[in-house]
Amino acid sequence: MTTDVAPLAGPGRPPVTRGRDGWLDRVELITPAMCGPNALFVGQLGDWTWDAVGASCGVDPYTAADPDGEPVYLSFAYFRVRSDTGLSADELTFGDRLRVRSKVLSGGGDSLLTVHRVTRDGAGAAPATGPADADGVDGFFRYDTPGCIHVENFNRWVKRSGHDTNHGLRRATPAGFRADHLPQVPDAHTPRRIWAQARQSASLRTPAEPAPRARLSLTYRVSASRDLNGVGLLYFASYFSIVDWAVLSLWHHLGLESADFLRRRVLDRQLCYLANANADDLLDVEVTTHRDAAGAQVVDVTLRLRDGGLLAVARQRVDRGPDGTGRG
Repeated sequence: MTTDVAPLAGPGRPPVTRGRDGWLDRVELITPAMCGPNALFVGQLGDWTWDAVGASCGVDPYTAADPDGEPVYLSFAYFRVRSDTGLSADELTFGDRLRVRSKVLSGGGDSLLTVHRVTRDGAGAAPATGPADADGVDGFFRYDTPGCIHVENFNRWVKRSGHDTNHGLRRATPAGFRADHLPQVPDAHTPRRIWAQARQSASLRTPAEPAPRARLSLTYRVSASRDLNGVGLLYFASYFSIVDWAVLSLWHHLGLESADFLRRRVLDRQLCYLANANADDLLDVEVTTHRDAAGAQVVDVTLRLRDGGLLAVARQRVDRGPDGTGRG
């Protein structure tokens, strides 16, 4: 339930409205720059996280700086897009109208967890069914809201360790940042454990899972023309694009066609960020796949810098369709 309070304006961004339940609301029209078999929609989700943090924490993420005036960036440590309740990010297209409900939680210190519930707005929206607390934090983490994409973004503030490198980013807090008034992330739902597991084992695999049925090793060069953002960092959404490139390479290795890849429906995307990279850095990419108990294809991707440093760990659960190839 929302109320028509004054919009919370952000510099140069569409306004969001705060409801009586503490969630932030916005309605978005999907344009060509926001969808497709790429990371454009993920990029939008990240922008909506920055907007939500700006509206909640007393600081403009787009111009944030530390007390010495050095730029500070709201980085992504963990990004999850779960799409298994009737609406998939892969099916969004021109003209779709979405309702985005967002809430920012304190993860301790200067870390934050921002969650989004993304549903269709207006005609074609799923009926409002489910428990009365579906819009609460505990309701979000049941992941059962009909026709909803559930998004989790675990964020930390960082700055560069030097002017000419993206390696060795350091923790930093922008001037004016406040999080003490935010509700705490419930311990049962903190992403810290997932992130710590990924850093320790370089994988999101668990011992109970079956051995991979296929494995592929690849090399990727970070592209100066495609992978960096406006401040020269490896763009957070580019990690998703690199992972998708690795998944497509594995599918080709298994004898599947690009058309199968384009028709796939990803039920769950998870990505843990461990470091950043420079243009022209060579990445060692390891891809494995297995089937889970529900029959979905699980693809694990590990990205390492050439010196062995862990860059990112990712997992996708893919609905491969009734014929087992990814066709709907």
